[in-house]
Amino acid sequence: MEMVYHDNAYDPFINTFPHKDGLLDLSRVIWSRSVGSLASDGAFLKSVVHVNDDVYYLKLSNYDSYRGVFGHESVNECIACRLGGILGFSVASGILREAVAVIDGIAYQAHVFISKSFKAIDSRASFEAFYLSHRESPRESPLDFSIRNGWKTDILSMFVFDYLIINRDRHGGNIEVLKNGGIRLSPLFDNGLSFVCTCRDDADIGAFDSILDRKVNNFIGEQSLEKNLRFIDTKLCFHALKSEHRKLLFQDIGGILSQLHMDKIWEIVTVRWKNVEKFRVAR
Repeated sequence: MEMVYHDNAYDPFINTFPHKDGLLDLSRVIWSRSVGSLASDGAFLKSVVHVNDDVYYLKLSNYDSYRGVFGHESVNECIACRLGGILGFSVASGILREAVAVIDGIAYQAHVFISKSFKAIDSRASFEAFYLSHRESPRESPLDFSIRNGWKTDILSMFVFDYLIINRDRHGGNIEVLKNGGIRLSPLFDNGLSFVCTCRDDADIGAFDSILDRKVNNFIGEQSLEKNLRFIDTKLCFHALKSEHRKLLFQDIGGILSQLHMDKIWEIVTVRWKNVEKFRVAR
């Protein structure tokens, strides 16, 4: 399988911003803060940029005033995006670029994940808001609501994908309902709080247990990635994970993450694959 990670769909965005010393110059972009739910301090910075008739979402990693931009959540977004494409899950596309970003008047060099909007903003709603306004009764769970609306396969596939990447943050706003052309679920997005996102150095990464179940912030199902696999009662359609996919997954990432870091992410995916492969039918 050949993967090309520079999508021409992003050329209008890339060409809109000048390049400075090989970096994408995003110094005029305004960033907004969302508090990091897995961090004791700091915030994850996001921005929405309009280019012609298209909307692009930009995401940086964690930020605080004394460390600047740190962590690797934006890189996780890229790796999760690639893994979804390799295995055939419905995951929002995106690209990773090194850029200059100005935050609180200071210029930082950082990696930004750029994702093109898959639908107009006014044609979408958060899953949580849609569920609260359309459920049959307060006793109808988000999972039962999804099944009633015909989204069972989408949700079970989400359980598999989130288990593979150890996604900690699939809250009710990190799933969307698209309302143009019929009511359906959006591709999976906001996958940055995954893999070893709680680790801040190689010592933490080396000690990280790749198979250990963890409490997560899920709106649908259980607060456990492992327990959510128990809801899967049918075969799902996705590709097999192969050893040659490692090269595709980390293409151009070697200069960003340490070898130990990449080894750990691959270990996470491969050891967890053994627990989800039984649900797969060939795609």
